Amino acid sequence: MLEPLSLDGLVDRIRFTSPDGTHFTVASLKTSTSAMPVTVVGQLPGFTEGMQVRLTGDWVEDHRYGRQFRAQTYVELVPSTPDGLKAYLSSGFIPGIGPKIAARIVAIFGAETLDVITGDPDRLSEVAGLGEKRRASVIKAIKERRGAQEALVFLYGLGITPGLANRIYQKYGDATVTVIRQNPYRAAEEVHGVGFAKADQVARGLQIEHSAPERIRAGVYHTLLAARGEGHCFLPRPQLLDAAAHLLGVPVDAVGPGLTSLAMDRRVILDDLPDDPGESAVYLTPLYEAETLLDRRLGTLLTSFAEGTSDASDISDRIDRAERQLEMTLAPGQRRALLEALQSGFSIITGGPGTGKTTIIRALLHAAGVPRARTALAAPTGRAAKRMTETTGCPAKTIHRLLEYSPSDHVFQRDEHDPLNADLVIVDEASMLDVSLCHALVRAIEPGARVVFVGDVDQLPPVGPGAPFTDLIRSNVIPVARLDRIFRQGAGSAIIDNAHMVNEGRTPKVTKPGTPLQDFYFIEREEPAQILALIEHLVAQRIPDRFGFDPIDDVQVLSPMRAGLLGIHNLNERLQALLNPRESAGAQELTHGTSTFRLGDKVMQIRNDYDRNVFNGDVGRVAKIDPKESRLIVNIDGQPVVYKRDQLDELVLAYAVSVHKSQGSEYSAAVLPVSTQHFKMLQRNLLYTGITRGKRLVVLVGTTKALGIAVRNAEISKRFTLLAQRLAASSGLGETLILRGQA
Repeated sequence: MLEPLSLDGLVDRIRFTSPDGTHFTVASLKTSTSAMPVTVVGQLPGFTEGMQVRLTGDWVEDHRYGRQFRAQTYVELVPSTPDGLKAYLSSGFIPGIGPKIAARIVAIFGAETLDVITGDPDRLSEVAGLGEKRRASVIKAIKERRGAQEALVFLYGLGITPGLANRIYQKYGDATVTVIRQNPYRAAEEVHGVGFAKADQVARGLQIEHSAPERIRAGVYHTLLAARGEGHCFLPRPQLLDAAAHLLGVPVDAVGPGLTSLAMDRRVILDDLPDDPGESAVYLTPLYEAETLLDRRLGTLLTSFAEGTSDASDISDRIDRAERQLEMTLAPGQRRALLEALQSGFSIITGGPGTGKTTIIRALLHAAGVPRARTALAAPTGRAAKRMTETTGCPAKTIHRLLEYSPSDHVFQRDEHDPLNADLVIVDEASMLDVSLCHALVRAIEPGARVVFVGDVDQLPPVGPGAPFTDLIRSNVIPVARLDRIFRQGAGSAIIDNAHMVNEGRTPKVTKPGTPLQDFYFIEREEPAQILALIEHLVAQRIPDRFGFDPIDDVQVLSPMRAGLLGIHNLNERLQALLNPRESAGAQELTHGTSTFRLGDKVMQIRNDYDRNVFNGDVGRVAKIDPKESRLIVNIDGQPVVYKRDQLDELVLAYAVSVHKSQGSEYSAAVLPVSTQHFKMLQRNLLYTGITRGKRLVVLVGTTKALGIAVRNAEISKRFTLLAQRLAASSGLGETLILRGQA
């Protein structure tokens, strides 16, 4: 790798500074080597006119703006000439100091001006017209500026990128150098984006001992964070110590003091492990609180409804009226599920695709006898909430919006102190709820309200920690209706039939050439390159030609993994090149990180953004690109959504998405590679989830071996959670009532 170049000069003019907090700057720089000012671009916090700087970076040729110096870092060179000092002091970073006052200061102190300000500030009283407030302003601004520069230079020298260095400085301010020198691992706990690996790199640069207590503590904490990312609410103490010791490269007995330190600071909580007497479950404190408080709140809701159960004598009549109003006839199993939901304070309805879950929701809304104003419909994702609105005719919200999440404060404004104004709460796609979101929802429901969770327990568990939907079913304290009779799309739907076959452990058969058009296909190809080539052909030509689907808007490729030839990264690059090449996009594109977005690209929002009304899983098309300001406009559901530079991390190409990301969404056509290249991800529930995302067409491409492995692998990775045991231990409401959907 080439060493970065160095460039010295005077900041002549700031042409653009991003207002979004990323400090992206475009400036003109006067140098001794060029007759004309050169253009400098980069993340340059604190960059101002009149500054003498030394930049490191590289020359680049922008196809639109010409030759530029793309800066990675910079340091301020203290001006030494009278003109440089006057320009520096009057450049605007000191409130109330203009050219006249700056000239007076420099006239008295000359080249020693900055040393006087920082070392002997009382001498500023010698400057005529510089009152006490202005003197204080000068001293504060110079010290802050020098402090920021010293901190940033220090962090750059440790290999920290400008954006991350700026976040660290924003957190610790003038104490940055002291904090990082004493304990760089503190930033791993307190600053988003640092992480243990980066802190460990910094610690090595500072020659901190391999067995230092702060390193051991950070390793234990990081191990719990990694476990949270894998879906666990806690780790058993022995497993935690083993994993942390492996990460840190130290003996297991050296890890214990780090865990003790975290427990004393209440960063972690140790609780009894029921299955292993004498051992502990170690939780990150927020997850412990979410799990235990969810248990208590559920107990309150169950008890409060049991104490004040409404008269059930007219429930059957209300169901009959709902059937007449909706012009439907419920199957016996559906009717029993609805009856149980209307009799219980908290109930669960679960079933696979086509088993009538939506039908029961619609009937429940009519039969519950609750005014619409006192009814709340919700789902974990925006896509699922929109679909719930479409299928029921009643407005549904994301859970975050229902609970009035405040992005600025990162809190839900609805809770037990300001609960929802709802007597009936119905949550669809409830299997996607993690323990923290489930707790936030349940704590905002008033005692006495009726709650119904609807979902498919056989789908993938939530992306976040815990598995509340499964735990509630396992707890044996909440009535559960299991639906298994297929209604949707009729008996002839191969998608529905094959989804249920997979869920029952039976392998779909290869589709023979010449088979009449249907809605499910398994096409066999052996090599990953052959699978990739066929997927490209299917998406670009075969499916659009035979079924009339738009290759970008209607067809969705789903892959179980990110990396590899058949991973979503490579699939997106290949499909982008095939479906939206640079030539057809009019050469309009914007590169951000490892992604290149083009005009017309299919993209996905990957985080909830309530200020802009876009949600995790929302898919749209790039409608406009402004490369000068690194800005995109994306058309999502007919609405233009602006993405500024600091918001582009929320956007990814979406020609191919992971099966996990597809949860809560449905597509006209879904295409899935099934290859032993994805051996670790060949699981029944993942394949089942992928198949159930297709509404009108599903195509599997791969090997019978890989498909067979996936179908036979019914093992679900165990998640460490104690919610089911807590509910069972704290409740006296008896065993779960299982209702079968078959007549």
